[in-house]
Amino acid sequence: MINIKDVTFSYGKDEERELSNINIKIKKGEFVLLCGRSACGKTTITKLINGLIPHFIEGNFNGDVSIENDKLKNLDMYKISEKVGSVFQNPKTQFFNLDSNSELTFGLENIGMEREMINQRVEKTVKDLRIEILMNRNVFKLSGGEKQILAIASIYAVNPDIYVLDEPSASIDEHGRNILHDVLEKLKAQGKTIIVAEHRIHYLIDLIDRAVYVEKGKIKMDYSKKEFLKMTEMKRKQLGLRTFYLHDTQFQIQEIEKDVNAALVVNKLCCSYKKKKVINEVSFSAEKGDIIAITGLNGAGKSTFMRCLCGLIKESNGEICYEGHKLSYKKRREYCYMIMQDVAHQLFSDSVLEEFSLLNKNISEEEVDTVLMTFDLIDFKDKHPMALSGGQKQRLAIAVATMCQKKIIIFDEPTSGLDYGNMCKVSEIIKTLAKDHIIFVITHDEELLEMACNRKIVLNKGKIEKDIGLMNLKQSDRKIN
Repeated sequence: MINIKDVTFSYGKDEERELSNINIKIKKGEFVLLCGRSACGKTTITKLINGLIPHFIEGNFNGDVSIENDKLKNLDMYKISEKVGSVFQNPKTQFFNLDSNSELTFGLENIGMEREMINQRVEKTVKDLRIEILMNRNVFKLSGGEKQILAIASIYAVNPDIYVLDEPSASIDEHGRNILHDVLEKLKAQGKTIIVAEHRIHYLIDLIDRAVYVEKGKIKMDYSKKEFLKMTEMKRKQLGLRTFYLHDTQFQIQEIEKDVNAALVVNKLCCSYKKKKVINEVSFSAEKGDIIAITGLNGAGKSTFMRCLCGLIKESNGEICYEGHKLSYKKRREYCYMIMQDVAHQLFSDSVLEEFSLLNKNISEEEVDTVLMTFDLIDFKDKHPMALSGGQKQRLAIAVATMCQKKIIIFDEPTSGLDYGNMCKVSEIIKTLAKDHIIFVITHDEELLEMACNRKIVLNKGKIEKDIGLMNLKQSDRKIN
């Protein structure tokens, strides 16, 4: 059905090849996982299949990509979009409307569907994907995970034969991943052809038919499901792949009580967003050395909570004190540094090197080089940050954070787009930073939580449902039927 033949691609004349001599054949109804280290070329391959290369993305393109013997370079994009539905790494880049209902109908209207049929298709999509909670919502008020689910739903409504998804689980909680798994399972049963570029493999392991391993722009291995599942733990880690099976981690759990003498004390904090109360009388304390996972369902208020803590949003009530001093929301910006979920919002310079001088003008180039080598970014020192892959941008933002002079560092989904090796590096750096800082990690990533965090706060509808200390006891593999 899909045939990528002898494709070579680079984003510019003088750029290193992003893809080199790529050959992939995908049969109708196959479920193919594209895996590999960050920036290996997975996303670029998805752009071949959905026609963005060569129709919209400029570069040096050689070779052929065809679907059912139709060469994509000879087809108009509207014809390709009838065959291929895409969900991008950053779902906001594919929204065309302000409200969720209009977003669901947009694709259907563009293919000329009758209004009655549109209503039926939207109703079916909402029911199948269990997304009633997302209806009649402003897309800018949705959480990162909710945006991702809406993006998937808008493609599902159009019902193409081929689905291409790039890191679809990056910002989704466990409940959302379960919904995503069920949707993909349903699509597979319907005979749809599915290609997923993904680092988090565990929720897909029972669905895939093949796993294509990409390394430095080349197809290194094309595994059958049987071959892929036989891979040893050592080999998996060597390839930079994340776990195939989540562990049922057993923790020694200790309830945490607020200590009024702690370094950081938060008392009855309330915060509103667009006149709606999102955080409601939250109280807790924290000390240097704490690495606190902030968890909860998508839309529970995690990001708003942390933005209020670091002074990006003003509280409506309550107080935040550090070492006995009450901090206004403006003053908190001097104490806190937050790495946002969409790191593109905080990368401002014309080069990777210049990003560091924005935060700390006294930093030397040698110090920057050391940090860049730690994060495998030294080869991109002179590149524009927007030219980096999603995972590379994430690592750059974290690298910059390690050089700041703040007391509290907040990470919002820091392992989004990261392979196993870089996830381990981020975990170790977080633990090193915690020696002199209080660390908060907004995360849905069970692997990171297990590796790095010593405490977990669970938010539910703007309140703390649980605040527990964690001590990892043992693990047992979660079996997948």
